[in-house]
Amino acid sequence: MFRNESGEATPSAPCILFVDDDPDVQVAARMLFRRRGIDMLSACGTEEALTQLASSPVDLVLLDLNYTKGMTTGAEGLALLRDMLVLRQDLPVIVVTGHSGVTIAVAAMRAGATDFVMKPWNNERLLALVEGTLKRRQTADSLEAEPAMIVASDELRRLVAEADRLAVTRAPLIITGATGSGKMLLARRIHALSQENDPVTIIRAEECEALPQESGTWIIRNIDALSVSMQRRLADRLEERVAPRIIALSSLDQPALEAALDPRLLLHLGMVVLRLPPLCERPDDVLALSAHFLRYFSIRHGLAEPVLDEERSRILCRESWPQNVRGLRAVLERAVLTGTWGTPSDASETAPQGTPTLRDTERSMIETVLRRHGFNVTQAARELGLTRPALYRRMARYGL
Repeated sequence: MFRNESGEATPSAPCILFVDDDPDVQVAARMLFRRRGIDMLSACGTEEALTQLASSPVDLVLLDLNYTKGMTTGAEGLALLRDMLVLRQDLPVIVVTGHSGVTIAVAAMRAGATDFVMKPWNNERLLALVEGTLKRRQTADSLEAEPAMIVASDELRRLVAEADRLAVTRAPLIITGATGSGKMLLARRIHALSQENDPVTIIRAEECEALPQESGTWIIRNIDALSVSMQRRLADRLEERVAPRIIALSSLDQPALEAALDPRLLLHLGMVVLRLPPLCERPDDVLALSAHFLRYFSIRHGLAEPVLDEERSRILCRESWPQNVRGLRAVLERAVLTGTWGTPSDASETAPQGTPTLRDTERSMIETVLRRHGFNVTQAARELGLTRPALYRRMARYGL
């Protein structure tokens, strides 16, 4: 709740996110919107914008199309627009453009933007456009954004570009990668960009005893865990005239996956295999994700953001990260919650006494999720992104 000038309580103020690299423009816009009871968050580039969007209840975005010095094509703004609409398909985005002109603004609207405004703007017209858009928008109180996919390394950029290119097709895909590397996040991104209106169906292979009746898009987790009979039924289903689109996920490498799957099923699914490399091979992504998670959890928990200095960055980049992005996320959330940097090393016996290790962090995370679900292993494993046998092994390892 907030109070207006008369002191009366009113519903919570709407919140907009303004993405622009000019701090003077940000300050002027914040003062303008504050007078109309609208909260404004700021971001000066892609990663900061996605973090704000993932961690804050944003109702509308004002998006400058060029926020790197010297850029005038609007390409980076259009790329960010696509990423934001992957996170929140219903999100109103008003493009703010100066150098790029009307042509690129029209291209942005074709890509999903709600409207556009030219710089320098007229204050009253901008307010009318923003307030009118907010008024028309129907929001759901429980709406939450999907986790943001932060991409910094050249290798991951190429992989995501290939996934985006194939998203609009009906081609089946296999996404491989170690546990916690982001397979489900990439699969959801592909579906969001596919222009399919039907909701995606998630199938956990180890629990699958019957195939869904509807078609649409199926994301099958741990495809290699499907029983032999279910693999054959799935191959039959894919040979029907109206077949579902399959996005299959597996932690196995390609040779092991080929050995685990029925040859006929592999013919259908194996035309395109996207391999997510482990986090330890992507130091640029480690640094970008670290900055993202520190910002995200400091906003989410309302705590100060720990400083990520050069020495800490080197330590994070040297780690093997056996749980990949999931492990890095846990370490950084702990840093925000405790206000101190622990050692992310998995070797607890070599860590200083009393220093939280990655092993400690994983044990704490598993115990927290188990308690949240009343020690229901199936539900806890689902939230953690593990199979039940894998969770049982970790519970035994940590004495849970």
